[in-house]
Amino acid sequence: MPSRDVIFEVLRKSVHLVSVLIVLIYEFYGKEAILWVLMLFLVTVLILEYFRLEQGMKIPFFYMMYREHEADSCGGHIYFALGAIAAISLFNKEIAYAAILMTTFGDLAAALIGKFYGKKRIFKQIFKNDKSLEGSASEFIIDLLIGLVIVGDPFVALVMAFFATLTETAVNQIDDNLVIPIFSGFFGQITLFLLVYL
Repeated sequence: MPSRDVIFEVLRKSVHLVSVLIVLIYEFYGKEAILWVLMLFLVTVLILEYFRLEQGMKIPFFYMMYREHEADSCGGHIYFALGAIAAISLFNKEIAYAAILMTTFGDLAAALIGKFYGKKRIFKQIFKNDKSLEGSASEFIIDLLIGLVIVGDPFVALVMAFFATLTETAVNQIDDNLVIPIFSGFFGQITLFLLVYL
């Protein structure tokens, strides 16, 4: 039977499945529409975070979704919204789609495989964390598949998957919901530019 920590992680990560909705809104209604939706979401959650952090209110359902280290700081959903806004604003559509989906599904694969099957903690000395090789490998595979399906170009997909996985594995103090879409999207966009113009 899955542990309470695993169930909590699934519930917490499932919130980020709205990334699929973000992609669909962008695809059918355009960039301006999805940016307005994300800004409305961001303003709403910032107001809720004000009442949670500044006024000490426990918002029903939401307070259960925070990790322990988020008890006195902004939740990951704020950084996810900021990362999505940055990706959509800066990168072309396919790169933005892939970067946002990698943030959700790659990170989810790393978290779940790492908790269930993670044995080899080879990153402890390098990145000062206990993330597992199995979790990182599963994230890379999922990210690569996302890149191949969404972007199409295998080299761009490989670069994006590599930087998404490296970022998730190496970053400890900065929220990965912000840095994964920015770094994977940035290096994917640069790679695409070089392939097209050089």
